[in-house]
Amino acid sequence: MDFDPPAADLSPADNEDYVRFVNYYIHQVNLMRFLLGEPYRVVYADLHEVLLIGESASGVTCAIEMSPYRTTADWQESALVCFERGYVRLDLPAPLVLNRAGRVEVFKDPAKGVTPQRIEPQLPPVHAHRQQAINFVRAIRGECKPPCDSVEALEDLRLARDYFRLLRGR
Repeated sequence: MDFDPPAADLSPADNEDYVRFVNYYIHQVNLMRFLLGEPYRVVYADLHEVLLIGESASGVTCAIEMSPYRTTADWQESALVCFERGYVRLDLPAPLVLNRAGRVEVFKDPAKGVTPQRIEPQLPPVHAHRQQAINFVRAIRGECKPPCDSVEALEDLRLARDYFRLLRGR
């Protein structure tokens, strides 16, 4: 339930859509910046609400694809980082699943006649929300830096608003 009034530039219905976007996709908005290693801006919002296109500070094009299809049998969420001759693919387990490892696939093509290589390390089974709680307590104790600080979180919300403004044509 949202107790905050909508922003002055949003109708109640638009505010509800914005809050829904933030609830479903703000982690992907944050993950994009982490994977880029630098800030980015939203440059395009697909009117069907399937695609967000961004551009990083150094000019790298990036995209978040949102629910292009649905499945009733399982959870499917991934991130793909592409390079000239390779990629890293992250497959994320469902957020509330217990002790299920994600998956990482690294593909490298050294070229010059060398056989391409695909590596899939075995990751330990981890309960994602339990690990999040452990990391939170460690950060509060000063044992580690939070993976996302308040400045980054505010930037994520700004990016979400920029996406939403493009989506609504403002």
